[in-house]
Amino acid sequence: MTDTSVSWQRDRLLPGFETATLPFPPDYDGPVVATLVRKAGMPKRKRAVLFIHGFIDYFFQAHMAERFETEGWSFYALDLRKHGRSLLPGQHPCFCKRLVEYFPDITRAIGIISGEVEGPLLLAGHSTGGLIASLYANEGEAKHRVSAL
Repeated sequence: MTDTSVSWQRDRLLPGFETATLPFPPDYDGPVVATLVRKAGMPKRKRAVLFIHGFIDYFFQAHMAERFETEGWSFYALDLRKHGRSLLPGQHPCFCKRLVEYFPDITRAIGIISGEVEGPLLLAGHSTGGLIASLYANEGEAKHRVSAL
């Protein structure tokens, strides 16, 4: 389950990072996207981490990405639908009716990461992102790809 059909663009928020916009079918607010973030020019590594932000949050912690990369990890972060870079006009910010609404965002991100990194995948989260990551590791479509939480 790898996905290589994304286009990486320069991140508008963090210098030295790049993003891929991941479109999904509309929900009760209309169109939705998630945004995968990574360090630009990142060398191939043998293991990766996918970071999930908390409630009313998004990824902005460049120092975290740099630390993981120093330790030999490919670092990715996901701005979930209706958060940060993924918030579209007319949407209710940071709103979902059920946390499983974020599962397709994570599944797609894991597919993209799996196309770039073959080794272990650490799923990490802060605050509500930790809860979402835990639920995904237990019930998500690509939970078999998660090596550590």
